[in-house]
Amino acid sequence: MSEREADILYIKQRKVKQWTVILLFLLILTAGIRMRINEVVVLGNDTYSAAEAEALIFSDYWDRNTCVCIYKNITGKKKDLPFVEDYKIVLKSPFSCELRFYEKKPIGCIKYMSSYMYFDKDGIMIESSSKRLEGIPIVEGLQFGYIVLGKKLPVDSTLLLNSIMSVTQQLSLYNIECGSIKYNDNNNTVTAVLEGGDINVYLGTDDDLAAKISVLNDMLPEIKARGLKGTLDLSTYDDKAKSSASSFKLSDEDQQLQKETADAGNKTDKSGENKES
Repeated sequence: MSEREADILYIKQRKVKQWTVILLFLLILTAGIRMRINEVVVLGNDTYSAAEAEALIFSDYWDRNTCVCIYKNITGKKKDLPFVEDYKIVLKSPFSCELRFYEKKPIGCIKYMSSYMYFDKDGIMIESSSKRLEGIPIVEGLQFGYIVLGKKLPVDSTLLLNSIMSVTQQLSLYNIECGSIKYNDNNNTVTAVLEGGDINVYLGTDDDLAAKISVLNDMLPEIKARGLKGTLDLSTYDDKAKSSASSFKLSDEDQQLQKETADAGNKTDKSGENKES
């Protein structure tokens, strides 16, 4: 083989290799573009439903691309989501993944202008949202001039802050669904309105708050089982006093219903007596 023929053969082989590399690159690129995550399992999320969480993370076409997910995992590029401290996309296959959420856990909120400002168990303001989360009580009756995310709840005194933290933490501990917690003008008496608004719980001062809410937790199953509506007075409850007491006052509606039921029962009894005579 002459030198010229050898050069021609070398050039042809090099072109074949180049085209092979280009074709392989195009095949890999095409496969990468076509690989999409279709199966998603959501873990560690209570704030959003699984469908909502999936829609937040995969909000556009390229978010579901497997290669894009790998790139974002490597670079740490993530979306800033309300009530979410962090999240991870764990690939199980080119077409499936787990979404693992690490949430910010609010235990209460306050209404500020048109937003709900949420705070955690330490009283730190962690999130602002137009969305009202179910099961998170709104604290009413407070006076404040400003709110800063990442800072403590801006109340007048440490005692008041401790009271708010004690009530909200104890309600959260027992999973008692509360719609609102109301402080009076002097910030020294507390009323909790349970979810649905049918039961008001008068807690009085912040003395023995933990014990009062423990008693509330013990009494609620029977109150709900009987379908009662009204006000539960725990203001004088003292965990150490034997004479300590609590009372439940029926709402006007329930009082009237009980009166009508009792009257109907009396009429039935009298009717039965008349027939016997």
